[in-house]
This record gives sequence, structure tokens and C-alpha cells, in this order.
Amino acid sequence: MIKLIAGLGNPGTKYAETRHNLGFRAIDRLLDASPAKRERFITNALVFETEKYGFLCKPLTYVNESGKALLALSHELKVQSDEILILYDDFSLELGLIRVRAGGSSGGHNGLQSIIDYFGTTQIPRVRLGIKTEEMDNWVDFVLGEFRPEEEPIVAEMMDLCCDAVELILQEGISAAMNRFNKKQKLDDGSESE
Repeated sequence: MIKLIAGLGNPGTKYAETRHNLGFRAIDRLLDASPAKRERFITNALVFETEKYGFLCKPLTYVNESGKALLALSHELKVQSDEILILYDDFSLELGLIRVRAGGSSGGHNGLQSIIDYFGTTQIPRVRLGIKTEEMDNWVDFVLGEFRPEEEPIVAEMMDLCCDAVELILQEGISAAMNRFNKKQKLDDGSESE
């Protein structure tokens, strides 16, 4: 059972609109659907208590040290690694697509790798939010860049999908969400993704 939902991102206005902050944007989208009853700082994380989703958080240690904040927060809130759902950007997944996983490797995402390292397990549920486009030459510059205006409607749709996935995970479990959201999804050009 999921008790804490964490979106990965970097703190500060400099990074607010970057692709790497998609996890923070997902938390903001969840807060639109269920506003915080209480908001506080706990061990390097901004934590929101909501009626619909329980605890939401934004680790404030920068993406690459997300595990440090989440491990401390997990002790404070008394939650296990498999009770934390991670929302994060994924540059190996096409823009607009989402994938739900119960665990597995980091796939090269430094924030998720940090969480795996700090918790000592790969069994950490997650929702991967696709950001890959043909313009990705240098992945560091790419993830720290902002979405183009024409990409924003796709991002908004993906945030809605993420909310739907989170709700299904909370209501019916990770397997139900994997069955629904990991099927082929139609892309804007009419092709299908894996």
C-alpha cells in the first residue's frame, strides 16, 4: 500500500520549468486535484498532507541526492521503500508516455539511482514520465532545458495520465495500473509505442 508519493526535481526558480522537474510538476498537478490540508518541511523535503493522496512530497536535496531526503523522511513517517511511489522524468521514454513499474533498475536516472542506493533495494514503485524527443543531443543539457511551447499540451495531458495512474495505484494496486498504463499508447503522429 502506497503511503508516500514523491516527485523528483530540483529546488529553486532556475529549474522550475525544466524537463528534470517533471516530478515536481506531477506533485503540483496532484495538489490541484487535492489541495494540501497541511504543508511542512521534514528532513530536507517539502511535505503536503492531502485528503485524496495522503502524503505528497518534493525532496529538496536536488535530483541526484533524492535518496538522502527520502530515506530520512521514510524514517520520520515510518514508511517502507515499497510504500513510496516515485514520479520522475525519463529520457528513454517518448514524450507524453507514462509507464508504471513495481521496481527495477534506475535506467540511468541519477535521482532514482540515489533512492535505490540509499534504500538498498530496487523494489521501489514508480511512474516514469516520458520526455524523449528527437532533439536530445546532450542528455544533461536536454533534461535541464525547458519544454518547447508546442510540447506543453502533451506535457499537460501526461500530467493528467499520471494523476489517473496514481489514483488507480492507490485504489487497486500497482499491478492494475501496470496493466492499464503499460499497454501500447497512441502517439500524436498515429503510431503506437511499446
